[in-house]
This record gives sequence, structure tokens and C-alpha cells, in this order.
Amino acid sequence: SCGSCFSSTPSNSMSSTTHKVAHFGAGCFWAPAEQINSKTGILNTIVGYCGDDTQRKNIPDYDKVCGGYTKLVEAIRVEYDPNIVTYEDLLQYFGEVNTAEIRNKRQYKGIIFTANLKEEDAASNFLSKDGQGYGVVAEVEPMSRTFYVAENYHQNYWTKWKIRIPSFFVALTALSYIGDNGYWPESFVSEQTASNIVCYGCILFLLLERRLDKSVREIIYENE
Repeated sequence: SCGSCFSSTPSNSMSSTTHKVAHFGAGCFWAPAEQINSKTGILNTIVGYCGDDTQRKNIPDYDKVCGGYTKLVEAIRVEYDPNIVTYEDLLQYFGEVNTAEIRNKRQYKGIIFTANLKEEDAASNFLSKDGQGYGVVAEVEPMSRTFYVAENYHQNYWTKWKIRIPSFFVALTALSYIGDNGYWPESFVSEQTASNIVCYGCILFLLLERRLDKSVREIIYENE
């Protein structure tokens, strides 16, 4: 297992005998990417967009994809060691983490993107047999030539929030403690004002993070 290797950078330097990739649409990509990344044999997971090779002037971003302006799907690029984990194992992982539902729009569909006939057969067999046990709602589709690596704020999403949320509450708790115990300087802003600054500061940070970090880049994926 390599749960700490969650990165937005593809591991292109690895040998093809120890490094393969697979792509899955599993609903919203945040949680499934982190869950798959914790599995045995997984080297790395990257979230992004694929499933649409339409020629376009500008690289599509999160707003375009989730707004339904493209046929792209929120997807997970899984880099794995085939000496440790098989493609069939990956399908089992996918079945465990897939959150897609029948009513989902294209951008949030459950899709197993296959690179060749062997993967296509394995995926179809999985959905017709094992996938039923997981209640998997998914389709099989040939992998597009392009995978778009999503904006950096989407990478490691829950890992970041596991740090941010406690930090936010620690700050508010500290302010409350200082105020309740009479340590708050009278000449300074009120305790309530300070709490508001913390809250609004967090909101402003999130808005700026999304606005300033809109870089999406392409990985040209050559099917095997």
C-alpha cells in the first residue's frame, strides 16, 4: 500500500513492468480517489477529466465539466504495480468505492475506461458478475486519448480537509477560551469580531484558492 503517495504528478519515470495506469469514473472523484489510493499495489491516484476527445481551443476546467458544457467525466487516474495488483483487483477496488447512481449526469457517471480488448472483457465480466454484488452502477467505455489533470485544489482533497477542519475549530475554540476566561484585551477587537474574521477569512481563502488555481493540464494517453 502507498497511501502517502497521493500526488498530482504522473509517475512517468517508472518502468512499464512495474507501472500501469487505469481510469475510472466513480461519481464525484474526491473520496473514491483517496480510498483507492490506500489499497494494496496502488502507486498513485490523480483526479481529472476524460471521456471526450472533442477538439477545443481552450483546455476545459472544473466549471466547464461540472456545468455540463462538455462530455467529459470526473475521473480517477490510477497508477499501479501490475506485479502486486491485477487489473481484476482494480475492478474490485472500483466496485467498493464507486458512488455513481443511475440518475447521475454524464460528468458524474460510473464508467470503466478501458485501454484494450482484454480490459474491456474483464470490465464487462466484472459488471455482469461481481459488480452486481456491489450494486455497481457503471458502463464500459474506451479510454479517451486525453486525460486532463484537474486543478490542484482537487488533488488530495480530503487529505487537506482533514487538516483544515480541525485547525478551523481549534482557532474558534481558542478564541472562545480566551474570551470566557477574561484574557481578551479590551483595547483589541471584540471576541465576536475576531471569530467573524476567522470565519470570513476561511471563506475568502477557499474562494481565492478556486479562482487562482485554475490550471488544468493534459496527459496524452496512448491506448495499449
